Amino acid sequence: MGQGEKSGKLVCKVKNLHLEYDGNVLVDDFTTTIMRGDKIGIVGPNGAGKTTLIKALLDMSDDEVTKTGSVELGTNLKIAFFDQLRDQLDLEASVAQNVSEGSDFVEVGGRKTHIMSYLQDFLFAPERARTPVKALSGGERNRVLLAKQLLKPANILVLDEPTNDLDMATLELLEESVASFGGTILLISHDRSFMDNVVTSTWVFDQDEDGKGIVKEYVGGYQEYLVQKNREQAAHALEHQPIMQILPVKLPIRQPQQNLTKLPKSSTSMNSVNWTIYQKKSLH
Repeated sequence: MGQGEKSGKLVCKVKNLHLEYDGNVLVDDFTTTIMRGDKIGIVGPNGAGKTTLIKALLDMSDDEVTKTGSVELGTNLKIAFFDQLRDQLDLEASVAQNVSEGSDFVEVGGRKTHIMSYLQDFLFAPERARTPVKALSGGERNRVLLAKQLLKPANILVLDEPTNDLDMATLELLEESVASFGGTILLISHDRSFMDNVVTSTWVFDQDEDGKGIVKEYVGGYQEYLVQKNREQAAHALEHQPIMQILPVKLPIRQPQQNLTKLPKSSTSMNSVNWTIYQKKSLH
């Protein structure tokens, strides 16, 4: 991937961010700091506001979204946006024209490479590389966009469902390129394995008690998030476990021991009989 100049140490500082769309609170009171080199995975159901959040963080305007709070961007940010809408491709132009922007050569790792040779790494034979993008399958269009984005000098990489429709070979190429990227990554993906291999922290969309959207931050990839979530749930269950009330128990009153000098008559009689028998045996 083309590595642009380093961004400033601070990429983005967010304070009390509130995002609302069509009366629904997507994100409420979100505060965070993104530093250079952070690799963040974003998880949530479809329509939760993941893409909207990224656009808000990068100060990309969206007139339909109400936004309050503050977002402070760092310096020297160069962003490559790999999105699920594929709206960055010229459908009438060929694969090669889209990737090289009309040039016969591209720069890969500081070296000039012929565009046809470069595209073969993305499984495009020369004949296919001359085909208009509109004639390609969804997976092929994905590979075109990937080949194009990997050429761009960038220090922030935004990936919105990048693994959709990718064949295994292209998926491995993408994962290898993203994992070796030295800048900042914002990744939206339902591919948990891909996320575990790429990100260092995970943001999860959730809802508060009032039904407002909130974003929770966890250290590590998706599996590490699940471990931390299970711990939270166990702690919450323990905290709200009903407390057993200990009631005072009435113990029976112990009766005072009877005086042995005042034994019942039957006992006295028995002692007399025993004494008599003892005396008789002694006489013999």
